[in-house]
Amino acid sequence: MNVTVARYVLGIASLAVIFVSMALVAVALRRRFFAAWSGAPARLAEALIGLSVLVATLELLGTLGLFRLVPIVVASAVIAAAAAVILPPAARPRRSAPQRPAFVEVTVATLASATVVAVWASPTLQAYDLGIHTFDSLWYHMPWAASFAQTGHITPLHFDLEFLLAFYPATGELFHGLGILALGRDTLSPGLNLLWLGLALLAGWCIGRPRGREPAAALGVALILVTPMMDFSQPGSADGDVAGIFFVLAAAALVVNAQESRAAYVLGGVAAGLAMSIKLTFLAPALALTLGVLVIGPRNRRLPWLGAFVLAGGFWYVRNLIAVGNPLPWTSFAGILPTPAPPLQQHVTYAVAHYLTNARFWDHFFVPGISAQLGSWWFVIAGAGVLGPLLCLLPGANRSLRMLAVVALAALAAYLLTPNSAMGPEGDPVGFSFNMRYSGPGLALAFAILPLAPALQTPRRQIALITAVAVTLIATVSHASLWPTRHAAAAAAVGAAVLTIGLLFAALRNARRALSLGLLATLLLAGAAVAYPWQRHYLRGRYAYRGGISHLSPVWAFFRTIGHARVGVAGTYGEFFSYPLLGIDDSNRVQYVAQRGPHGSFTPIGSCRQWRAAVNAANLRYLVTTPERDFWRPSRLRPAPEGGWTATDPTARVVLRTRASGQPIEVFALRGPLHPHGCKP
Repeated sequence: MNVTVARYVLGIASLAVIFVSMALVAVALRRRFFAAWSGAPARLAEALIGLSVLVATLELLGTLGLFRLVPIVVASAVIAAAAAVILPPAARPRRSAPQRPAFVEVTVATLASATVVAVWASPTLQAYDLGIHTFDSLWYHMPWAASFAQTGHITPLHFDLEFLLAFYPATGELFHGLGILALGRDTLSPGLNLLWLGLALLAGWCIGRPRGREPAAALGVALILVTPMMDFSQPGSADGDVAGIFFVLAAAALVVNAQESRAAYVLGGVAAGLAMSIKLTFLAPALALTLGVLVIGPRNRRLPWLGAFVLAGGFWYVRNLIAVGNPLPWTSFAGILPTPAPPLQQHVTYAVAHYLTNARFWDHFFVPGISAQLGSWWFVIAGAGVLGPLLCLLPGANRSLRMLAVVALAALAAYLLTPNSAMGPEGDPVGFSFNMRYSGPGLALAFAILPLAPALQTPRRQIALITAVAVTLIATVSHASLWPTRHAAAAAAVGAAVLTIGLLFAALRNARRALSLGLLATLLLAGAAVAYPWQRHYLRGRYAYRGGISHLSPVWAFFRTIGHARVGVAGTYGEFFSYPLLGIDDSNRVQYVAQRGPHGSFTPIGSCRQWRAAVNAANLRYLVTTPERDFWRPSRLRPAPEGGWTATDPTARVVLRTRASGQPIEVFALRGPLHPHGCKP
């Protein structure tokens, strides 16, 4: 079950080649096109360049069916070598050093960042104890990533009965798939969002850079990232909200630091495009940013942004266009473009705006939901999230700041109009609370630009602002999930380590770069050495439990011992929790068995004979049948017919049976093809 030392070293070496190659390319391009940049903006530009080149490489290879470790390593090395030859560094112009924030302010921002990491460390450590167990991660994020690693292809659609998931963008899953390829396990996945967290804080810092408000801007972003809506969904999971927030903030940071630079506008367009390639909920902020640049940006910078935006963000939408003739299959665009057959849950995809005049919604859902997701000081966060951008529209603000203020307000308004933001049956939006995270990009941008408001530029007002945000952050953290768990001490230790390392790098900011790089390399080598026994700990407990999180837990434990098998799933209860069925090494091929139709339609099979024929066509070794249910009322389970259609066939043998609210969950071992003609009429 465990990875050998040799295999682990090979995986770490492969990742080192890939990311060192991307870093070399990023540094070469940054020196060529951002020669005058230094400090945090330069590091942000390098991070964006490296990530965009890596994503482009993975998309190209994955389209060709070469999403494999060797082609990725070779391609990365070739790209780095080509960059070294083709892109000699440009002459660095003389530029006066920008005013740096006081060490006290840096300490406050570093302390806030360490606090966020500590809060996020607790659910991350829990995921390393049990396995990733957040809903969307089990449902589609990790199954997609594993499929990329298994097949080498990234463009085939992964169908689902409940929602049109098959057409979602999946750039975030590329990174998880790369981790699975490198280590042969999903060991990196529970901790990956911590890296996106650090990048989001860096982007917030850079937004405050032009006016010397870096600590205050980063502190505002930290406040949003520590709210329960982010803490509950992001750490220890494969959800992509924090990655999308990073790309939105990075695009905004490039706008405020651009100074008419064509390269900055190109890279900003790339960042905005990557945001909408992460998740559909980032379409509105990314489009608002692009529209803002097209309206107020320098004339000769608008087309570069737009071209970069389309190229960086259009991959998955072009995939949809080729597959079904519609880049956004959720709408037919007034009947012009084809759409799949309506999914089973289409009637629950309501927006918050649908309920704005509903008094019951405000009393029973809005107030309890927003206080649960933003913390007990939710009114401060919500109020400042709107007031901040409005202050940035007052006289004294430059055009780019006003544009970002409008973008933040537009993102918040778009959240109210976003389908699924008040998900649930008509009159019962039980998904409102969990989906409040869709407001994350608008709130994060609003708090990042708040310190730049002209009315807050005096030293006293800046101190008051930093104090108010810090106090709100402390009040929010006091209700976070960190403290009541058994991982509190370890999480606090992680936060203390981050604080120490952050302050050490802050103290070395005037030292030679070689010293900082040497310290970073030492930390990475130490982390790689510690990670091997940590991986063994993770694999021992990964989905090994038999209860507590899901009725499918015994099934998950059963499939820890199964590898390289084709597994079918039936029943709407099972489709949401299918990832652990892939086995401990993600080698099982898991598919939901249903009927495919035109334009990407995917509907339940209606008869025993069709069912058995579909199972035979899938060439399955195991079949898991689960109950049907009302997704929003999990207690209302109903027996699924697929179980009966399978159980009456002599080639199907039950190897595991458990129950969910009285309804059976069964695992069948299939000893041969089922008999379609043996079905009872």
